[in-house]
Amino acid sequence: MAGTLLRIGDKPNVNMCEFVVDTEEEIEYLPTTKKKASGLFNSSPDFDVCPPIGSTCCVGNENGDLIIYMLFTFGWRKL
Repeated sequence: MAGTLLRIGDKPNVNMCEFVVDTEEEIEYLPTTKKKASGLFNSSPDFDVCPPIGSTCCVGNENGDLIIYMLFTFGWRKL
């Protein structure tokens, strides 16, 4: 079991990461709690991190819908 305290009052407790990608297919290349970015994002210094659980990614797809993912210890999951 894993957990983290994200906020104390109105102050963040950990350095959360927020990512934005164009397609859901790009989610697989994002960094996780256990590995740094791969594929499309491998050479970008912005993705050279292992973000904590609770980090998010907003996907803006061509249909105009926004899709939100959250990172857990077992990987990215659609909300």
